Order: sequence, then C-alpha cells, then structure tokens
Amino acid sequence: MSKQALEEKDYELILSHLLDPENSPLPENLQEKLERTLQAARLLDDYPNDSHIINLMLAKYRITRTQVRKDISLAMELFKTNHTFDWDFWFAWQIKDQIELIRQAKLAGNLKEWNNAKKTLMQLIGEKPQISQDPRRMEKNIFYIQVNNNNGTSLNLDMDTVRKLPAEDIRKIMEVMYEPINEETATQMINS
Repeated sequence: MSKQALEEKDYELILSHLLDPENSPLPENLQEKLERTLQAARLLDDYPNDSHIINLMLAKYRITRTQVRKDISLAMELFKTNHTFDWDFWFAWQIKDQIELIRQAKLAGNLKEWNNAKKTLMQLIGEKPQISQDPRRMEKNIFYIQVNNNNGTSLNLDMDTVRKLPAEDIRKIMEVMYEPINEETATQMINS
C-alpha cells in the first residue's frame, strides 16, 4: 500500500475512483479522505464561513477539528471553484486569448475581425489610471563634496561645479582630500 498523500496522487487515479468507486485503485484511507475533501469543496461554495463547514463536517464524519481544517485547506487547493476564484489568472487568460484571436485574424487576412478584436482588447485592458507625480521626484538632486582645509574651514562644492573646474584644480582638491596626516594632527582632530 502506498503512503503517498491524496494531493500527490495522479489525476487519472482520482478520476477513475470518481467514475467507478467499486473498482477504485485508491487505497481505503485515501478514498475516505477524497470523499471528505469533495464534501468540503461543495460546502465551501455554499457557506462562506469556515465555522459552519467545520460544524457540518464534524456532524457527518467522526474526525477532529484539526483534520476538518486540513480537509478544507486541501479542498481549497485541489478544487478551485467559487470560493477561490483567481481574478488575476482569469484576466490574464482573457487577454492572452484575445491576443491569440488578433493573431489568427491577422494571419487569415480578416481585417474587420482583426479590428474588432483589437477594440475588445483595448476595452479589456482599459485606460491607464492617472497617477499624481511626486513633486520630490522632479526636484534637482544636488550632491556636495565637502573639502576641509587645514585651517579648520570647510567648503561645500556641488558636483556640477567640480566637473566645470580645470583639471589642475581638480588635482589639487584630490591632493587635499587624500593628504596623509601625522599623529599630532590626528590627536588634534580626535580631541576637538
């Protein structure tokens, strides 16, 4: 006997059990679990509140609340019906189908159907929603380079000003920025 879970079983095995329950290839424990899962899926369509489903399942089957919750989550995973309708998947499928229709009409040379399919696609997609622009995004970003002199003064230069300087002045700024210091200067900097 296989110890595989119901959700790991092949689709054909489950289908053959549903079509002919007397000659089912599913093990006995998985047949019972499948019946409970199908019941939970049917109840999910009728009752939006899980507590109602739990009470009904507890009355019908002799199982624990934990097992009922597991059966409900398995039903949501395996049998996607009204309770878990995936709007994003459906919308993407509709758009893909419409694009395929446009391609087929274009290849067939049917311009009327091609134009109608393009109009339908535009209606599906809709207009781009208007979003307000972030005013901070439009501001000019200014980056400053701070140059400290040995006499204790500092000078803030923005990048555009530094780019416009002659090469000799940029070299002098770089020498000042990377000038090695001795121990006395480091002690003065730490103590200040």
